[in-house]
Amino acid sequence: MLKKIILTLLVSASSLYAAHQVGVNVNDKEVGGEMRLDMGRMGNAMKNAYIGARFLNGDKNNSKTINDPDPLMEVSFMVMEPVRGVPGLKVGLGVKGEFTKIDGDGYGAIPLGFEAELQLPINTPFPFYLNGAFYYAPSALTFKEGDSYMETRIGLDIEPIENARIGVGYRMIDTDLKTRNVTYNDAWYFGMRLDF
Repeated sequence: MLKKIILTLLVSASSLYAAHQVGVNVNDKEVGGEMRLDMGRMGNAMKNAYIGARFLNGDKNNSKTINDPDPLMEVSFMVMEPVRGVPGLKVGLGVKGEFTKIDGDGYGAIPLGFEAELQLPINTPFPFYLNGAFYYAPSALTFKEGDSYMETRIGLDIEPIENARIGVGYRMIDTDLKTRNVTYNDAWYFGMRLDF
């Protein structure tokens, strides 16, 4: 069922006129999907602004603190622009909404964060990209049974075909509850991304 949901999400997103990025990532236990829409292409005056959604089917084998993780669902808004004077570097600031259940306890958070992407200045047939992200929500921005949220990601992509990337990455997502510290996900993954 989950595979059908992810496939439907990817097919639907790829058919949208304004789709900017569609990605999927997997490891031996989990599958996740993400899409970002470029608001500038949707007739909005905000250039370099993106709205997005993500779905991650977490697995207890990649969390030593959860017995029965529900999928993590996310909506996001980010502004990302090239850095003047630093060729190949883009940085962005964003806000996200996170929703899940942890062993039956409802969890919600609105983390604020930073993302960066650098096209590596190396002479290769295909471009390489180093990317990372950090998002955090203190207890004031965490709801239901949640106490805090912290996410870190780092990845390395290669673009063998224009607008199509494959890569590897690592993510750690902490979804602490009021009653205990919780790591929702701590895992390496393989991913693919298509840009439109």
